[in-house]
Parts: sequence; C-alpha cells; structure tokens
Amino acid sequence: MPQAVRPTPSLDPGQPLMQWWLQHCLDGSLPMARLQMAWLASAGEAVHAELEFLGACADMQQRWAHCLSGDSDAKALGECYQGLVQEMADAQFKRLHRVSQLPNDFRQQVWEEL
Repeated sequence: MPQAVRPTPSLDPGQPLMQWWLQHCLDGSLPMARLQMAWLASAGEAVHAELEFLGACADMQQRWAHCLSGDSDAKALGECYQGLVQEMADAQFKRLHRVSQLPNDFRQQVWEEL
C-alpha cells in the first residue's frame, strides 16, 4: 500500500506558493534591511551636515560681497573679513565635530538593530 505524502508543515496547501516563498525569503533579509536603513540614516546625517556647512559658506560669501560693495574703509573691511573668517572657522569645526560623531552613531544604530 503506498504511503500518503504528508505536506510540509510550514507550507499550508491552501497558501499560494509565492506568498510562502516571500515570507520565508524576507525572514533572513530583515536584519540586512535594518542594517541598510541604519547605514542610509547615517549617510543622510552626513549629507545634512554637509548641506548645513555649504549653506553657511553661501551665507558668508553673500555677506563678504556686501562688505566689498559698500563704501567702507580698509579698517572696516578688515573687521568684516576677520569676523567672517572666524565664523567660517567655527562652522568648519562644527562640521568636523559632527562628522567625527557619525561613526559612533552608526555603530550604535547597528548594534540596536542587531
């Protein structure tokens, strides 16, 4: 007498094969998707920091053009230049600080996701 074929316990005969395959395929890839999301979030933060710095550069360039266009003497021009250089240096240090924090934030996000 032939033996009856028993269905696979994880595959319900009424469930479409594609739905079953997607469910089990995604089970293994969810950690990688979360890791990729953490990486993308970190990359987004880096891009945001760069855009803030570029915005500060554009603002300082506009202010420098305003200083040059005015009828000011050399002393006023020097003061304007010194102030802008100091602000640019502060913006650069802020940028470097944020960029130096990104690897630590990324590591923390990866550990949280895993």
